[in-house]
Amino acid sequence: MERNRAVYKLSPLWQRAIIGGSIWGALEIILGSALHNLMVPMVAGTLLAFLGVFTVSVISANDIQRGFFWRAALICALLKSVSPSAVIVPPMVGIMVEGLLMEVGVLVLGANAFGLALGGGLAMLSIPLFKAVRLYMLYGQGIVDFFMGLISQVSKSNTIVITNALIYTILIIYLILGLLAALIGFSLGLKGSTFGSSQIELTIFGEKRGKVAFSNYLLLIIHLVALVAYLTYASAMPFAIAILSGGVYVLLIVLFYERPRRMLLKPFFIVPVLVFSFLIPFFTTKIALVPVYGIYIFVRAIFVVVTLAAIGTELAKPAVSQFFNRGFFSPVYYASSMAFNALPIYLNVFRNINFSASNAIKDIQGVIKNSGWSGNRPIIIITGGLGEGKSTYLENILKILGKDKAINFRGFIAMGIGAPPLREGYNLRIIPDGNEMMLCHRIGACGLPNKSFEFNDEVIKGLTSELVSIKADDILVIDEVGRMELYGEVWAELIEHHLTKTKNVLVLTVRRENLMHVVERWNLTDAYIFDINKVSENDAANSIKSLVLSYHAARSRK
Repeated sequence: MERNRAVYKLSPLWQRAIIGGSIWGALEIILGSALHNLMVPMVAGTLLAFLGVFTVSVISANDIQRGFFWRAALICALLKSVSPSAVIVPPMVGIMVEGLLMEVGVLVLGANAFGLALGGGLAMLSIPLFKAVRLYMLYGQGIVDFFMGLISQVSKSNTIVITNALIYTILIIYLILGLLAALIGFSLGLKGSTFGSSQIELTIFGEKRGKVAFSNYLLLIIHLVALVAYLTYASAMPFAIAILSGGVYVLLIVLFYERPRRMLLKPFFIVPVLVFSFLIPFFTTKIALVPVYGIYIFVRAIFVVVTLAAIGTELAKPAVSQFFNRGFFSPVYYASSMAFNALPIYLNVFRNINFSASNAIKDIQGVIKNSGWSGNRPIIIITGGLGEGKSTYLENILKILGKDKAINFRGFIAMGIGAPPLREGYNLRIIPDGNEMMLCHRIGACGLPNKSFEFNDEVIKGLTSELVSIKADDILVIDEVGRMELYGEVWAELIEHHLTKTKNVLVLTVRRENLMHVVERWNLTDAYIFDINKVSENDAANSIKSLVLSYHAARSRK
């Protein structure tokens, strides 16, 4: 397959949105399924929305910008697509609505604490309103009649008055929760450092773009049209036709799509829908019509759920997602690619999170602050795009500096086997003796959730053990710090050991698309960055030499 190579610039606003959206998305994935499994109405959506508002408020506190919130929500919604939950489209839409409402607050009251608070309140208000819309989609007018009848029987008084009072009370509670989430996040965010970054460039390899094939979108269009048509006309059809048409469509989807099929096999999902479908008619119709009306409501609810699941499956297909890798949608495509790289980091952090807002807030604050190394020894990062020659650049710098006997390097250079972007594997050239050993070989194509390479654990353990105890004046060189280290694997232990327990100078090479995540992960905000397209090898070597000699001289005077 012919592939092209493109360089794309990603703005600081998108970079910040990637961090906020990735953290928010990890919370949605980790907590979402667990909370929904508890089957307590409104708890999952309420807590997740509260934490989402809190997260983006913390990150934006020092520099509130319009456009940040919808971007972060969009990143979060796209990450939600890999959630193990069978139903993903409604939560994705709900997340986007929350982000847009936060933008409304900032637009109305300005980019300040008041606008942020209003946005948070509006975002939380969307939870009960969105829930009401979802219930109406699932059960139709019957759900409205059911609650009105239930309230009437319980209160034995004016149904409309009681209903309005209940609705206003719920909305006020959610508004206050949103205000609190935003203000708590803003307050804690002011105590942290401002997130700042310059524009970064991504080197992207991909298939050459051809014409958009309509066939790739046909099923997506069919499901969308079917959903709209059924919701519009089902209530006007005779029960038999509505049940038959909806049932046949559900059967076809279940036969051809695994996600909805798995969902319908789970009793905790199907039983509540079944019970509720036959409970509604007891309050809304004649007793003789209860069986047929209950079947209609059940088929309608299942139709909506499985059709949305099918739509989510179609949207996730590569042929469809590639549509967004062009024109107006390009920033979304490239930002989401970086966010998917960062997602495993935050999933790992939040995997053991406690199910309470206070504990989650502490964990989120800790991730955002990410207190790591903050010393004054030089951390040097060489960056460039995929296949642009970072390792060669590093090797040439080491040759230049190797002439100075006052500077000693230990570590390794990763030598790719095969042509980028899909290398067959990597060998390590050990510094300084030049010996080579196999680090990994390819076992699959790039991308989540599967790993692309199988690593030689013996080599990793041996080199880690050897390089944790280098001399105080040795400079540690680690080539190709990337996704695996961000996951906490391969060289992560070695990096963290030296950042927390030694004062050795570190030289790392990092791809541009991973640079922001590496800096965030280990709080390397004062690292010296050398972009191979902007700084010559000689200039970089001279700068590194000056930094290292000055640092060693300062240490010797202590």
